[in-house]
Amino acid sequence: MLLIFQILFILFALFAIANVLGKKREGLLGPKGTLFWILFWFIAGVVVIWPNSVQQIANNFGIGRGVDFVMYIAFALIFFILFRLHVKFEELKRDVTKVVRGKALKE
Repeated sequence: MLLIFQILFILFALFAIANVLGKKREGLLGPKGTLFWILFWFIAGVVVIWPNSVQQIANNFGIGRGVDFVMYIAFALIFFILFRLHVKFEELKRDVTKVVRGKALKE
């Protein structure tokens, strides 16, 4: 039997996936980003429906508790996304500097 939390989370995950697809249609999200976020919300939904599956996967990796496994994965993903954002920010900063220098030299 599904708990109220599970039902609400599944509804939220479906809403999030619809939002991702909307951003893709608007051209604000590329194919890799779309695939990543759809897989993320799908896997999150599966984990919420079958929480024991995480425990089994954690045991296969030699991790005692499923929640620890989820936290390790979450931290790794957060830092990877943070790294990608940092690199993108540095690229934008460099590009803005080039444009401003070029414009200043023309004037």
